[in-house]
Amino acid sequence: MRADDATDPTLDALLPPTDSDLTATVFVHSLGPAECKSDQDQLVTELANLAERGVLDDLDLVVWGNSICTASPLTEVGNGQRILDAIGEFYDLAANSELSIAPFFNVSTVTTEYNPDAFSRIVPPSRAVAIYEAGELAAVFPCLLDGTAYTPENLVSHLARERTGETGAVVLDESV
Repeated sequence: MRADDATDPTLDALLPPTDSDLTATVFVHSLGPAECKSDQDQLVTELANLAERGVLDDLDLVVWGNSICTASPLTEVGNGQRILDAIGEFYDLAANSELSIAPFFNVSTVTTEYNPDAFSRIVPPSRAVAIYEAGELAAVFPCLLDGTAYTPENLVSHLARERTGETGAVVLDESV
């Protein structure tokens, strides 16, 4: 992870320009008590603050559980389909860009003694953020880019520094 991502040219190149209309979707394992709940709460609070300040145009939340069976009837309807579609978009973005999500999404084949058929399972990270520009996926965090791991928290810090007045004062001429 990067300690000082405020002036990170890699994130600058990855994220859309500062005048873009951005939306974010947060993906979490659970809404209930869990070991990572405080981190999830803090992440959503900070993104909601960025939305209130106009840095993000919209913020959404999806609970994707701690594993996803890709060949289940549950992934063909409603939120199950939305989750699988989103993960597919993440992989498509990674295939067509310099970022990688593979270290953060564990894909495996599972067999059980109760079912003779093997199935694929994806274990997603406990929290992730997808950034969209005009409805198109622009970036996903966590990701690996140029050998550096970037977390959702790195994204929040970068957006707060680069897209708000915190990077410098803006002088308004009200005499016009």
